[in-house]
Amino acid sequence: MPVLRYVFTLNAVRELARLAPDIARARARSSLDECLQGIREACTLSLGMEFDTLVCFDARSVVRLFAHAEQARIFARLVDERARALAEQGDFKGALEDTVYAGQLLACSRQRFGVSRDAHAAETLERELPEPG
Repeated sequence: MPVLRYVFTLNAVRELARLAPDIARARARSSLDECLQGIREACTLSLGMEFDTLVCFDARSVVRLFAHAEQARIFARLVDERARALAEQGDFKGALEDTVYAGQLLACSRQRFGVSRDAHAAETLERELPEPG
């Protein structure tokens, strides 16, 4: 069973890696709607959950839905992408709220999964995801 979870998580990271360049390009073109749609799509395809639903809940509750630290990292990355898109559109209040929420997700992930597993999640994302830009 742990192998299946790992394969699922790795596939989620790869799906996010496939969609990350599209999100970054939409953000660079200053197309907020395209960027947000890409984030929603990436969340659904990589985590199997709707982005807009997840952000309605507090970070601790959301992290409890995940089986691995990598999933929390993926979601935090998507929230951070939305923060960047909002900042580029001049919505600094929304961007700050998303940045704080992404940090809370990571803190709750460390609390639930432990620092060593969270560090492994960071290494996995760094290997799988291209740098946005």
